Amino acid sequence: MDDVKQLGEMLRHYADSEAHKKQQHEAQAAVWAAQIEALYGQIEQWLAPVLAPGLLTLTREAYVAHGPSVPAETSGFKTEKLTLSITGKPVEFIPDVMGAGGQISLAIMGLTATRYGSISLVCLPPSLQWQWRRTNGLKDPDTFTFDADFLAQQLQSLIPRERG
Repeated sequence: MDDVKQLGEMLRHYADSEAHKKQQHEAQAAVWAAQIEALYGQIEQWLAPVLAPGLLTLTREAYVAHGPSVPAETSGFKTEKLTLSITGKPVEFIPDVMGAGGQISLAIMGLTATRYGSISLVCLPPSLQWQWRRTNGLKDPDTFTFDADFLAQQLQSLIPRERG
């Protein structure tokens, strides 16, 4: 009967550990959601002077972020996706599952770095400053401070140029 008792103790310990992990995840998810909300608010503020129907619009929609390697029921958190439409071309800011140490990462879709590259926004706590990362292959990513002027430069590349 000692093995049954030990099994019971192990199960109780495991349940307590899982409850603690879930509590930590929920607390961290609230921080991530608040930081993403603040980022989107900042982007909306930067672009407010140039918003124009059919030319530049912003929309938010509910989104649940979760990773491919972690079960959605344990890794997901509720947040929002921001879609910016410029001259009919969508640029999406899509939250990824958050990383170690509270890292926040958003995939940027619609602005192609290069044929095989990717672009993301990353915030590494305790900093609240977002960095634009352009990754291409195995080399180290190019990192830039993300601010209003940098975003405007990236969006300018999506406006069709007249050929004359």
